[in-house]
Amino acid sequence: MSARGCAAALMLCGALASGSLHADQQVAVGASLTIQVSDRDRTAAAAIAKAEALRGYFSAFDDDSVTLKVPAERSRELIDFVKANWKPVEETYRADDVAGSLDELRAELKAKLELYAQYEKLLAAADAGGILEVEAAATRLIREIEMLKGRLRALQHRIDFATVQVNFRLLERQRPKDDAASPFPWLNSLGLNSLLQGFER
Repeated sequence: MSARGCAAALMLCGALASGSLHADQQVAVGASLTIQVSDRDRTAAAAIAKAEALRGYFSAFDDDSVTLKVPAERSRELIDFVKANWKPVEETYRADDVAGSLDELRAELKAKLELYAQYEKLLAAADAGGILEVEAAATRLIREIEMLKGRLRALQHRIDFATVQVNFRLLERQRPKDDAASPFPWLNSLGLNSLLQGFER
C-alpha cells in the first residue's frame, strides 16, 4: 500500500472506531471482534437480528464466526451492540481507500461506452459485408461493459455496507475437582466422590 493509502487507512480506521464515518467517503470499512460465548447459536442469532434491525444482513455463518453487513453509517451501532453484550477479547478495524479503483473503473467504462457509440455509427453506415464484423465486435464490447458495471456495483456495495465479523471463542467449562467435598455432610460420610471415581476408571 502507498504512503497515501496507509495514512488514509489509519485515519479511516479511527473514524470507524469513533463513529465519525461519513457515507460519502469512498472507503470500504470493516471490523473484526472476537468474543467469548457459551452458546454460539444464540449469540449469532442475536447479532444477526441486530444487523437486520439496522437494515443489514449476514453474509456468512459457521461454527467459528458470523459475518455481518450493515450500512456503513450504522456500523458503529452494531459494534457497540456486540461490545455491550459480549466483552471482546480482540478487536481490529480496517479501511480500504477504493477511490482510485472507482475512478479507474469509471474511466474504463466511459471509454467503452464511447467506443460502443462509434460501433453504432459504423453499423448505420456499413455495407452487408461489414455488418457482421461490426456486430461481432459490438457484442464482445457489450459483454465487457456489463462486466465493468458488475464490478462497479460490487465495489459500491463494499462502500455502502460495512463488514463486521464476529468470531466466537467458547468459554471453557472447568470440571469440578475430584477431591471437592459435597455441601451435604451425609453424602461425604458415604464416600460418594470415591465411588464416582471408581466408576470413571
